[in-house]
Amino acid sequence: MELFGRLVLVVGPSGAGKDTLIDYARERLRADPRVHFVRRIISRPTGPGEDHEPVDTDEFNRRALEGGFSFHWQAHGLSYGIPSEIDDWLDRGDVVVANGSRAVLPDARRKYPKLLVVNITAPMGVLALRLVERGRENLESIRQRLLRSEQQSMEGDDVLQIDNSDAPEIAGERLLAVLVARDGGAK
Repeated sequence: MELFGRLVLVVGPSGAGKDTLIDYARERLRADPRVHFVRRIISRPTGPGEDHEPVDTDEFNRRALEGGFSFHWQAHGLSYGIPSEIDDWLDRGDVVVANGSRAVLPDARRKYPKLLVVNITAPMGVLALRLVERGRENLESIRQRLLRSEQQSMEGDDVLQIDNSDAPEIAGERLLAVLVARDGGAK
């Protein structure tokens, strides 16, 4: 499986550690000009644990109408977008890593036939603890997130499963190995 020219979409339930693992890989690959880590655009102010470009709803909608996103979605009352500049990087043959949503997979699979989905998982108790520690939501919102994540499974030939229930370095090294692979040894 050749990775260059490939979108690597990192997905998984809230609290699985997607941002942590992406940050781990970004730090180790910062000198590689052919690997790009996408900064999402979200209709939410900045906060701890997630590097994104904050915009208000009007600005987000304006960018969406002007084609500023390769794809975008709604979740948890917020709007999320992946900027369209990723298409230029992919056209050059680069690897693009983005924190995405399982909800956009049908569209992403149609638009990016070489898509690699990295599904980050952790047991329900680990997810719950991480969400509480994150402190962004009340307990009822956390319960609702956990119920939604429990109902979604992730399968397919383009899906790589990574369990992130232990030290983040373990799963981080697995993600890193996928991103630096050139010969199909990713799975």
